[in-house]
Amino acid sequence: MAQQTGILGLQGTVGGLVFRKDGSVAQKPASNKAKFMNASSMARTRENASEFGQAAKYSKVLRDSLRVAIASASDSRVASRLTKAMREVIGLDDTNDRGQRVFNSSNSAPLLGFNFNASAGIGQTMYFPYEVTGVGADVTMTVPALNPASDIAAPQGTTHFELVFAASSLDMATLTFTNAVVAAPLGILAANSAALVNQTLVASFPAAPADANLVVGVVGINFYQQVNGKFYPLNNNSTNPLAIEYVA
Repeated sequence: MAQQTGILGLQGTVGGLVFRKDGSVAQKPASNKAKFMNASSMARTRENASEFGQAAKYSKVLRDSLRVAIASASDSRVASRLTKAMREVIGLDDTNDRGQRVFNSSNSAPLLGFNFNASAGIGQTMYFPYEVTGVGADVTMTVPALNPASDIAAPQGTTHFELVFAASSLDMATLTFTNAVVAAPLGILAANSAALVNQTLVASFPAAPADANLVVGVVGINFYQQVNGKFYPLNNNSTNPLAIEYVA
């Protein structure tokens, strides 16, 4: 807003003119937004911005679909890191033009292995064998053998642990999702409990996901300390790993 600084002096913007403190007058520069939207020199920037915005939407719906699992195992940069991974997926679209490329389920491989908690790698915490597969409406995790005493690198103070397994089906066109239900989770187990063998966890959707949907299965582990019968998350969840171990 312009303001009078003397009998004749002005400072600020009046119409299309800018009155400076030193008494000089200049024309108001064109809006950067207008240049961004129309200048041919900004075409690549507009395309990149469009695809980055699309990747951010994909990242948000994936995080929303897994919010319960992520709440126990994520770092402060998970949103930006997942957006970067989604941007890589969009970059694999070989059908649409730059700036208009979108998610395609056949290009979802870059998401496999994504770790929601960069400070707690799943490969440095869980040493037991497992496999995650999908058929029809089910995503299944099989664990041939798990000895808590030797197969889990639990942080100091751990008395109990919980194996995390979840699956979600996402419609990237409508940015909606459906969560699968794990009928019989293992629950919270003592860190010194007996070895487990041939465990099967099944996450079931109401119906088989559409071929165009992104289906993800995540695996992780939560650590607890039991005090007076209550389970307290260890180290504010900073040591809990969680990773995408299945995509389709």
